[in-house]
Amino acid sequence: MRKVSARNLQWLEKELPILEREGILAADAVRGIRSYYRENTGGGLHWATLAFAVLGSLLIGAGIILLFAHNWDELDRPTRAVLSFCPVAIGAILSVLALVRHGGVARRESAGIFHSLAVGSSIALIGQTYHIPGNVPGFLLSWSLLILPLAFLLGSTGAFLIYLGLICGWSGVAQDHYGQAAAFWLLLAPALVKVWAMVRVDRNAPDTLLSVYGILFTLAISTGIVFERTVPGLWIVAYSALLSAAALLGLNLYRDREGWSNPPKTFGIIGIALLAYLFTWSDMWRDIGWQWTRNGWHYRTWGTWADATIALALLAGWIAAAIQSFRRNSIETITLAAFPAIATLCFFIGAASGDQSNGINAVIFNAFLLFYGVLYIVLGCRNTKLRQLNGGMAILSLLLVTRFFDDDFGFLARGIVFIALGACFLTVNLIMARRKKTLEAAS
Repeated sequence: MRKVSARNLQWLEKELPILEREGILAADAVRGIRSYYRENTGGGLHWATLAFAVLGSLLIGAGIILLFAHNWDELDRPTRAVLSFCPVAIGAILSVLALVRHGGVARRESAGIFHSLAVGSSIALIGQTYHIPGNVPGFLLSWSLLILPLAFLLGSTGAFLIYLGLICGWSGVAQDHYGQAAAFWLLLAPALVKVWAMVRVDRNAPDTLLSVYGILFTLAISTGIVFERTVPGLWIVAYSALLSAAALLGLNLYRDREGWSNPPKTFGIIGIALLAYLFTWSDMWRDIGWQWTRNGWHYRTWGTWADATIALALLAGWIAAAIQSFRRNSIETITLAAFPAIATLCFFIGAASGDQSNGINAVIFNAFLLFYGVLYIVLGCRNTKLRQLNGGMAILSLLLVTRFFDDDFGFLARGIVFIALGACFLTVNLIMARRKKTLEAAS
């Protein structure tokens, strides 16, 4: 059943009699259209309703825990054990009811979030009651594995995002506690399977978009954590491939959709801009390459191979996405696809020539970021899209202002440049807004 908002259905009900009265639609056609939308569409859930449902489940869960804590020290151990299982039992009942009664989004999300949080509280309470020895990585790992089925069975986006947060947190504490967190990739695999299945069913659904954002942020954070960093600078290759592959994937999956409705492309474009800006500083290219391979008790001998495998896997994903995207044959596609190639080339130049190439690599990425900003200004003007235009001008402003501060100009010169940049922003936006309004009126 298709989801159509109540506002759109009300608009349609008002328009159909007008179209019938003007002779554009026959009475039979109007009845057919009205019957189709009544039988084959359902009203979409308002975000406020979902938010209050989720907030309600969180407050109830917190209230139950506070009631338990009121006289916790005075209770005997068996009573504590029974009470410790109460939150997860209530969560299980809510989840079963949501499944059996085919509950809507609000019910499934409320049950999924409450059940997920209840699992964590019950594990902690049982451990505290029986003084079970443990550590933070073990706690987070147990919690994440126990709530993983909720994301699949209930289809709860909230439970899925909690799972992603737990495995991301686990990678951080495991890397600190054990010295490595390579098992993160195994924990991420079912999440990737779920997101891919959601994309295939309805890639534009709000829960799908939110889940894609969750995967991208988890990858961006945990990739840097699980990297052994035995070869300094290899992260440059890995992250550039990850961000470029995300942007190109957005072009393939969501075509011409922009902004928050195209998560991979938005994430990749912003990430490339930030990473390229970091690469404009020569200090980023200091002491990189295999001749600076790190040794010591906290750097494992297999770290070099692990990091190289991750980097090669991300490069393979970038190549696959680039091959698919080149069918579009646009300057934007070529620019996004070229970023990892330039970063990898600069990495090898820095690794081969040492610190002598630091300035050269910085100049290359200053030129790239300048072109990157101009590209989106041109695309914004051509497509009459203020988002692209402002994004390009923001990139140029970031580059020019920071380089300007780096040269240590006086206050007068800085003031003039800032005023000029601000005037450019306002003037271009005003012109584009009027042009957009003219085009909308003409159409």
